[in-house]
Amino acid sequence: MTGDPSPTAPVSPITTLLEAWIAGDVTTLEAGRRIDRQRRELEDLDSEAARALVRLFPPYPADAPDPAVVELLLHALRMDDETGDALALIAGRRALLEAVVTLEPGDDVLSAILRPGERVMVGTQGGTRALVALLNDDPEPFAAWLAKTVIDPEAFSATTGDIPILDLESLQRLLGNLADATEALAPGSARVMVADEWVAETTVAALSDDVTFAEVARAIGEALLFREAPILLWHAAHELALVAEDDPDLRDAVLRRCLPQSESEGGRCPAEAAAPLLRELGTRGAIRFLTTAQPTLDGDAWRAIGTAYLRRELATQWHDWRDEIERWAAEDDAGRALAAFDALLRSPAPEPGAIEWFTESPVPAVRTACRARLGLQA
Repeated sequence: MTGDPSPTAPVSPITTLLEAWIAGDVTTLEAGRRIDRQRRELEDLDSEAARALVRLFPPYPADAPDPAVVELLLHALRMDDETGDALALIAGRRALLEAVVTLEPGDDVLSAILRPGERVMVGTQGGTRALVALLNDDPEPFAAWLAKTVIDPEAFSATTGDIPILDLESLQRLLGNLADATEALAPGSARVMVADEWVAETTVAALSDDVTFAEVARAIGEALLFREAPILLWHAAHELALVAEDDPDLRDAVLRRCLPQSESEGGRCPAEAAAPLLRELGTRGAIRFLTTAQPTLDGDAWRAIGTAYLRRELATQWHDWRDEIERWAAEDDAGRALAAFDALLRSPAPEPGAIEWFTESPVPAVRTACRARLGLQA
């Protein structure tokens, strides 16, 4: 006699796969291919947790997701639909919730960057206890709390902003509040996630018949351009690059502010984001600008400029750059020289003798750094 089918049968292969991945018995790529195959063949991955897993485990080589997030998604797959969906939505924001769980319930940071369901959770003692348990891999208190509060799971996916954006003035006020709250967080993954989310959300929410995409991009970029957090400066450079082509003053402001900012956050470097704007100046204009900005640029900034700008320029505009690069090889700025040297090494066919400008430089610091790059003794 056939027994009743288990309600967890459709997801049990995925839960088994995730357990094996957490234990280190399955690679990230193998897990991604298995999830992709089940998504296409069985089409049973229709929960929030399953959709999150599809994003975290693509069927191609990618970085491994945070095991703590995968653990929460594994719990979500085993719960009823509404509780599991709410937990899955929270799982992706684990780093942020861990960063703010110790803040006071009325803290402005919470009201600015948390989603409605999250604000309710951290605003009550029971919700905070449930969150602390959840962060310690115990989902039962969260399930019990959610059952008592009758919060719709959509409250955990709603955007952070509750106030409608009526015009550019209201957008600018909102951006100021969001940027303040974001900078109040410690540097790291939580701050990067928050910035990425609200920049994307406000870009969409602010668009209307009266407010164009260019106006929104400019408002966001200008609101962030003089912030200190590297992730906010990175977003400023990206947003303003979209509208700076026909505004020389704005382009100059972005370059002067962001090129010296070489500190990365979450792999995002403001200097690297701004460097492509140098192409708008033309070769001679870029050379003049970099000459003027040289005192403000450290080795990391030059490395970013080399990666995002010089490599392509020296490969395609070598004759325009030749004399300048030869001069850089003979001047006492090892960071600048090394950036040019690295770019030169990646050129399809560097000019004969150009490598020796650096490896035989009359400046000891330049000569040593460039020879070390080739594994040669000074």
